[in-house]
Amino acid sequence: MTIQEIFNLPIIKEIEEEILNTQWTIDFRKGCYETQKELIKRLIELRKQLLENEFVMNEYYKRLLSEFNEAMRDQLIKMRLETIKAYKAAEIAGLIGQIEAIGKCFMGYRYSIIHPIQTIRAKKMWAVLNGTLDDYVSLYWDGVTTDGWSYKGGEPESENMLLYLSEKTDNWNEGLDYEWTKDMQLIHAVHNLYSHTSFSIFDLLWVRNFNMEIFVATNYNTYKGDYNDNLDWSKYDY
Repeated sequence: MTIQEIFNLPIIKEIEEEILNTQWTIDFRKGCYETQKELIKRLIELRKQLLENEFVMNEYYKRLLSEFNEAMRDQLIKMRLETIKAYKAAEIAGLIGQIEAIGKCFMGYRYSIIHPIQTIRAKKMWAVLNGTLDDYVSLYWDGVTTDGWSYKGGEPESENMLLYLSEKTDNWNEGLDYEWTKDMQLIHAVHNLYSHTSFSIFDLLWVRNFNMEIFVATNYNTYKGDYNDNLDWSKYDY
């Protein structure tokens, strides 16, 4: 089936419409927010399962997956450098305390203009999925890498550790057709999104743009000496 035929399957349409209708009730403050949010989460997971059942790897999808992998790889490398730069700028500025720069990479909040499905339903579904409305997708709170990427000074973690969780170039193709993907050098973030979040493969293939968050945090105290009271909680002395 074509992707258009897949997204026009009655079960896919019904699930997506139920998700969007539930989001509408949340927006207009009708019903129980927590219950509705949990419903959306479960429907998104079901949607992923049903879409994955219809996915069959071919040359076209392999090319798209490779382009997605390269686009996200390049952006993560840039994010790492910009995070280090933010740390050094804060250090030069004389920011007090233990400085930490944190970088997070999110898939573009704007719906991909190259995606073959350009309906209002598809665009609203992307808004539900991408985190601009709420944190419906588990393990995506900090972006495409589970905890973002942080730098606290000294020798930074290597590019390969960020991309592959290893010093060597790897291929995180677990869960995908092995023969089609054995030579692709897929980064860990692709695996994370595909295997551990409720984004479907059809949500990922056409993403080429990203939203970045890079910020600096610091903490310090104004005490002189040890600021802990060293309380002995083994004693009943109160």
